[in-house]
Amino acid sequence: MTTTALSETEAGSAEATQLVVFRIAKSEYALPVGNVGEILRMVAIAPVPEAPEWLPGVINLRGKVIPVIDLRTRLGLPAEPVGLNTPIIVAEHEGQMVGLVADSVTELLTVGNDSIEPPDERVGASNTVKSVARAAERLILIFDLERVCAGSQQHLAGR
Repeated sequence: MTTTALSETEAGSAEATQLVVFRIAKSEYALPVGNVGEILRMVAIAPVPEAPEWLPGVINLRGKVIPVIDLRTRLGLPAEPVGLNTPIIVAEHEGQMVGLVADSVTELLTVGNDSIEPPDERVGASNTVKSVARAAERLILIFDLERVCAGSQQHLAGR
């Protein structure tokens, strides 16, 4: 298992935000670097009985049991087979660690805070996107970890 620590790299300026950018299907998504602890290569995921399709199971990370969310199925996209190089982004949500399976992690990007804005209200309150970052001609959707993780803890309670 290869790990890459990202928490050592913090945003250097109050006017900029550093993002860990990753791909799911043909879209780019991100999380603030402060929410990402590390990025793992795929490891064995232990299935959780009666869990939703988007919660394939849990992993053991240095003695801690961490739920894993498949971002493709969480977003309603068809599942794709995972390989040894499929990344698991280990993020922190409300003091709990969670693994997020993405298609690939592409870069660590710094964007000005004036390039980040909330999504249009017509997108809906249940959407997993917290804000949208503009980087040149690209639009990068920044996840709301609370909404992405919603429901995962209730499926793991008592297990």
